[in-house]
Amino acid sequence: MPTNIRQAFVSGTGQPVDTVTSVTLADTRIRGVYSTGIGQFIIEGTSTDAQNNVKGNILRFVQTTAIDANYLTFDEIGIRMVGKVSVSCPAGGTMAIFYG
Repeated sequence: MPTNIRQAFVSGTGQPVDTVTSVTLADTRIRGVYSTGIGQFIIEGTSTDAQNNVKGNILRFVQTTAIDANYLTFDEIGIRMVGKVSVSCPAGGTMAIFYG
């Protein structure tokens, strides 16, 4: 399945912004994540349809003092995010998201 992989970045809490086009992420698939910092990281991309069904996913992981940088990759299908993607990083944390 050929695709163009893009990169978005966020520092702290907010919506990741594409490093080339400066648009925020929405309705995409996450292919990989590189994060720095110590604490809990959350990536949320969910929305509720007319029948109150929640679509999309929430990724949550913790980095400890022993591992303060992390690179996660997902298979070629990626993890589906529906609606606007929001990120929560611990104080001083950053996250680069590879998507498409």
